[in-house]
Amino acid sequence: MLHQKNLTILALFAGLTVVCPMALADDPVQASVQASPINARNLQVGDHAPDIYRRYDKALADWKSRGLKTPQSQSQWVQINDKYMLVHTTNGQILAVMPIER
Repeated sequence: MLHQKNLTILALFAGLTVVCPMALADDPVQASVQASPINARNLQVGDHAPDIYRRYDKALADWKSRGLKTPQSQSQWVQINDKYMLVHTTNGQILAVMPIER
């Protein structure tokens, strides 16, 4: 009786190890990778910055020492790639773009 129970458990386990990988292999989410719709290098005044740059932890605290003008109300300077961008924090619109001088 114990031997038959062990065989049943073993058969069940073997069946699950075959079924599970096949179910995971057919996952359509993992099968495709989509490119980001935003190319941050081409952002200009009037465009909308990616949402992450609206967060306060992305703001440049030392904007003045970088030669940037005082941010308007509800806006902040952020660095996106090789540019400083003044981003409106409520709607994400880019208000100004300044190249980073090296």
